Amino acid sequence: MLIFISIIFLFNTQIKAQAALDSLKIKLPKHYFKTVIILDSYRKADQEFKDTANRLASRLNSYAIKQFNASFYSPIFTETSELNGITKNTHVLLTGNFMLLQPVFSGISQHSLIKAGMGVRWIFNSGKKGVWFVDASPFVTKDVTYESKGYFRLASTFVYSHNVSESFNWRVGATKSFLWGNKNYWPFIGLRFGKLDKVNFSIQFPRSINLNVPVGPKLSFSMYTRPQGGMFNFSNNDSLYRVGNESTFSYTRYELNTGFRADVRVSNNFNFYVATGISSRNNVTFYSEKANKEKPRLPYRNYFFSKTMGPTLFVNVGLVFKFGKTRSFYQDRNMYDVMDLNNSIDVGDNTGNTGNPQIPITPKAKKDINLGSIQDLIDYNDF
Repeated sequence: MLIFISIIFLFNTQIKAQAALDSLKIKLPKHYFKTVIILDSYRKADQEFKDTANRLASRLNSYAIKQFNASFYSPIFTETSELNGITKNTHVLLTGNFMLLQPVFSGISQHSLIKAGMGVRWIFNSGKKGVWFVDASPFVTKDVTYESKGYFRLASTFVYSHNVSESFNWRVGATKSFLWGNKNYWPFIGLRFGKLDKVNFSIQFPRSINLNVPVGPKLSFSMYTRPQGGMFNFSNNDSLYRVGNESTFSYTRYELNTGFRADVRVSNNFNFYVATGISSRNNVTFYSEKANKEKPRLPYRNYFFSKTMGPTLFVNVGLVFKFGKTRSFYQDRNMYDVMDLNNSIDVGDNTGNTGNPQIPITPKAKKDINLGSIQDLIDYNDF
């Protein structure tokens, strides 16, 4: 009799517990991506043009860069399915970018150039070893210092990423970017050695080379080489271009930054980074669109001014804000790659890099594992 009563009691308790869980109607967050906003400031030291025999070099006198960029990405669609233990998901992100660039030529008036655009990117995680990435980032450039027309351009990237293991990944695709001061299409080839939440070395040609060294859940260091530049509309108010009566011409810049960066994860909602190093292969070029229209599909070759200067110092500081609840993906190899792909291709064909803020850094040793570090890895609010 006692056994019979015990069985009834246990069965009744289980029914009540299940009913209680059902009544909670626990619903997991829909998206894996948070909404992320990046504020990025960049400065490059002043350099004099040494070619005094050149009329424009003598007129411009010296060259420096002041740049501010605000960009964001936000999930607008996520679809997840599971079959035979394989979880697939599709992500669509809305992206946006605004850049204020001030090329400082000490011999002429200060110009303020803007680049603004909205874009969309599609990422598909096969659940096995492959991840597909497509990005389209249309934008407009304009010199807002004087009355001038805007110029429309489109940056785009297509990449297939293959995770051979957690410690080795390769990527192949194509990209059209203006970071190199031209409108060329480039092959995209990537290799990564090491886990994304551990020390890893990444080559993502032609965008970056990185050695990433996490120190703890809150801090990581990196050494990197990365291009910096763009193509912009420039007012001819200073009469730099004397052929015809064109009101604007194109200004392009290119440099290669090699430096050291520290990323600090202050909280689940805020990161910041500081970087400094050497800016080399500094090039500034002016050209007329009309003078290059004979062969519009080919790289422009007709310049009325082009100079490459020696190396100098740069400083880069950024703030990263993260919003929203997301699904947990701790130790999910493919989802880590999804996050890294999204971070490797800068929003709006820009140079701001978020530093993979959603990939948790695994504690290095057992002595480092405590409640605080576990909470950094898995957000209990997700459940």
